[in-house]
Amino acid sequence: MRVTNSMISNSSRSHIANAKYELMKRENQYTTQKKILRPSDDPTIAIRSLQLRTTYSQIEQYADKNVKDAIEWMDTTDSALQQIDNILTLMKPELSKGYNDYLGLDERHSVLSVLKEYSKSIFTDQANADYSGRYMFTGYRTDTSLLFPEDVKNLEYEIKQKFTSNSIDTIKYVSGGATYNAGSTADDYAEQVPKQDTAYHLKLAYDNCANSAITGSAAGAPAITITLSPTASTPAGATIPTVTVKAMASTDAGADDFKTALGTDGALYLYDTGEIIFSSDIYSEIQEKDLDLEITYNKKEFDKNDIRPEMYFECKSYNTDSKKTIPYRDPSGQNIQYEVNFSQLATVNTQAKDAINTDMYRAIDYLEKTILKMDDIEKKIKDVETMIGNETDETKLENLEKLKEMLETEQKLQVGCMTEAFGKGLTMVDNCQQQINVALADLGSRQKRVELTFDQLSDQKIDTEEKLSENEDIDIADAYINLTQADNLYQASLTATSKILGNSLLNYI
Repeated sequence: MRVTNSMISNSSRSHIANAKYELMKRENQYTTQKKILRPSDDPTIAIRSLQLRTTYSQIEQYADKNVKDAIEWMDTTDSALQQIDNILTLMKPELSKGYNDYLGLDERHSVLSVLKEYSKSIFTDQANADYSGRYMFTGYRTDTSLLFPEDVKNLEYEIKQKFTSNSIDTIKYVSGGATYNAGSTADDYAEQVPKQDTAYHLKLAYDNCANSAITGSAAGAPAITITLSPTASTPAGATIPTVTVKAMASTDAGADDFKTALGTDGALYLYDTGEIIFSSDIYSEIQEKDLDLEITYNKKEFDKNDIRPEMYFECKSYNTDSKKTIPYRDPSGQNIQYEVNFSQLATVNTQAKDAINTDMYRAIDYLEKTILKMDDIEKKIKDVETMIGNETDETKLENLEKLKEMLETEQKLQVGCMTEAFGKGLTMVDNCQQQINVALADLGSRQKRVELTFDQLSDQKIDTEEKLSENEDIDIADAYINLTQADNLYQASLTATSKILGNSLLNYI
């Protein structure tokens, strides 16, 4: 085959171009330390790189954002619950003061004031806390505070609250008692002997409840209904009694109402204090048959820092301004979940109803009621002592001394009631702490799992970075050697071409 100068020239240009391209490729690899610059350089590396980068991006999202946010949420929740537990621990010695010894007027009111402040701190400072603008204990309603931020007069609620047979406790109360009357004699006062009796008692979550149906209810709707239902341990074929409820204000209810006005199947609803007193017969049936209770009652007007009913109970609200009714389902199971790994969800929130018992409010209310009753008795004794000091008539003095004796007897009985109230406060603290500890244990187990997931993601992140580097990055020593070889090849192609194209036909003759 005849080889012409044109053929040699074209071939030389092609070799020089290939060598120059190879030199540029090696130079780019050396400069960028990457194996390829575009997918066409090596489709296999490009596809694998896309897969690894997608995986790395997902791991980074989980590890650096989702998991960290979940851990911070749970850390904040844990801190709040720990603080509540600490406050409950501080309440114990205060309650023990009244349980172990008789407290004078100033001492018991000092204890009561401290307990109220502790209770306020638990709900307003801890339970109502938020994380990054989201309330932690309110389930799905993270934009709504657990407590009413101000007095609310335009909302009425119908609340369904569930209890077990163990929710009904016994309380001591003083019945009878003497009252000063200018015309009473010593014999009259002697007949007014105070007695200590027992009542079967249940506290609702709220006081100052309504003695009428909420606006918009069906005509004739009652202020309260008590429905009993069987449990798994209820004897087969057991008759479920119907409870007849009588409502009145506590100021109108005398000790006799606790006994006689209830009948055999009745209950007394003290709507202003949010208490229900059961007859002995209905109480016995509830206990013997182990029946559950569902109590539907109404509350109108809420004070600042009252708990929103929808955060704890199935209920419905009526707005007297907008005329709208809003039903709320049972808030149980409102779990906020974060995706913390591939196909792995973690529940980050703890609901107030599962961790923070409203009994602490009601136990302190009951203690205050008992203390005020003691204050009233002691005031009567002081008034009688003042009258005795100013009286000179022997007959009247005898009458007043007898009155004082009856009041002192009533005081001694009330001391027993007050001691019991302090004891119930201690029981309340133990129950609240037990609930808090269960919630903390549940939170801790979930938090530990998320932390383990974070460790796993951190390892996966490092592994993926290594695989990505192996796939994309070139070894700097190899890159330098390849660059040197490419440069040598390019220089050689230039030298060879200059020699070949520099010869004429005479060089071959």
